[in-house]
Amino acid sequence: MYSDVLLATDGSECARAATSHAVDLAATYDATLHALYVIETRIGYDSGVVDPATIEDDLRAEGESVLEAVGDESRARDVTLVDRIRKGVPEREIADYVEREGIDIVVVGTRGKSAFKTILLGSTSEALVRDLSVPVVLVSADGETDSDT
Repeated sequence: MYSDVLLATDGSECARAATSHAVDLAATYDATLHALYVIETRIGYDSGVVDPATIEDDLRAEGESVLEAVGDESRARDVTLVDRIRKGVPEREIADYVEREGIDIVVVGTRGKSAFKTILLGSTSEALVRDLSVPVVLVSADGETDSDT
């Protein structure tokens, strides 16, 4: 049914629950799991206080750590993993990845790391459900799922 499953992750509690769901899907369908971490670029930093390059380096290191944890879970279930870190607006980068890689289904947490960011910029998960042409499974922190299919 699915040959390519995309996990869009930011390392949040909901994203960790989504990881388990995405790995289960990939294992069930013998699909390739794609894990994507997007370094958010819509947030401005006062360069007099915080060096933007330092912030990007920190976020990239966080992304590598998050993807390493996805890799551990994937290996434990013998699931093939393709992981990527991209930089940009999360919902745009995710949509682009879905299109370019021929993704069949997307799994994402219902809430990211920052409730303030969600209120200020709009919810990535809402944008994905609204804009993607493939099914999107939303996973809450307790592992409950909701799907737009």
